[in-house]
Amino acid sequence: MKQAVDLPRDIHDEVMSAFASSIELQTPELFVETIRWAQSLLVFRYRAPGQLSRALESLTFQAGDLTSAADAATAREMLLRAREELSAVRLFEASLIDERTEEGAIGRRYLDALLSGDETRAGREVLLAVAYGRKSLDVYEKILTPVLHEAGRLWQRNEITISHEHLITTATERIMAQLCDLTPARPHRELSAVTVALGEGRHELGARMAADAFSMCGWHSSFLGGGIPVNDVARYLEGVSVDVIGCSASRPRDVLAIRDLIEEFETKPIAPLVLVGGSVFDHHPQLWRRIAADGYAPTPLMGVALANELISDCCES
Repeated sequence: MKQAVDLPRDIHDEVMSAFASSIELQTPELFVETIRWAQSLLVFRYRAPGQLSRALESLTFQAGDLTSAADAATAREMLLRAREELSAVRLFEASLIDERTEEGAIGRRYLDALLSGDETRAGREVLLAVAYGRKSLDVYEKILTPVLHEAGRLWQRNEITISHEHLITTATERIMAQLCDLTPARPHRELSAVTVALGEGRHELGARMAADAFSMCGWHSSFLGGGIPVNDVARYLEGVSVDVIGCSASRPRDVLAIRDLIEEFETKPIAPLVLVGGSVFDHHPQLWRRIAADGYAPTPLMGVALANELISDCCES
């Protein structure tokens, strides 16, 4: 298919997907956020800082052909906002690893060890943190999560390769499995949760962390993975008893997949609570209301706390 705007294929696909998703969700901020991401990649990875401005201008002229008549005006207004934002994009973003804290210092040593190819030393940093009294969920949220965000930022700025980023992800999955084994088992409650990363994104660790958090807090918990079709997830849930489903989104198109799953439950007499999280919702904390989710949580542990609160409210009503 001929590209609608002249951009590298990976950026083109994300921009056009965000364009369509943002119009469908009537949330222009999603597209503007994608434009910030795209400009950073074009500056640091492609050395083409002016390309996005030209592409947005081209897209503005094509808006009427790419949308329905009812959405054309909305699309043009959204593109105008994106072009205005582009002139003010800040390309410097501070690391989320705060080395002034003990957790940040551990996270920096963990990341540096992985970038040097020493996974054993990296794992030792995390396991020592647990040995000295830190809870596994605190390690997830205060050490591992900032490291993963930092890896994404470094890749975006062309300071590490995709191989580095994959190494960090797979190593973190392995250390998470060890942390789960080291966490004392809690008596299981008669509550169950399923987590999933819907959509086409590769970012599944947030949903995996959420599943671990539910399990560590005494819930029966399962992690389905990512890239599963919505109708397949819905069919799976029909055959199991689930109180809560946690969905993670890293791109605007993932939000549409979560919305579609929620719509699958509308005709069901009994449906699980749907809680959402992930970077898209972090940047737009009210977006969960637009897709009729039951709640949003910025961290796995807060997700469990919110689930407990909502379940308690349901039992009392």
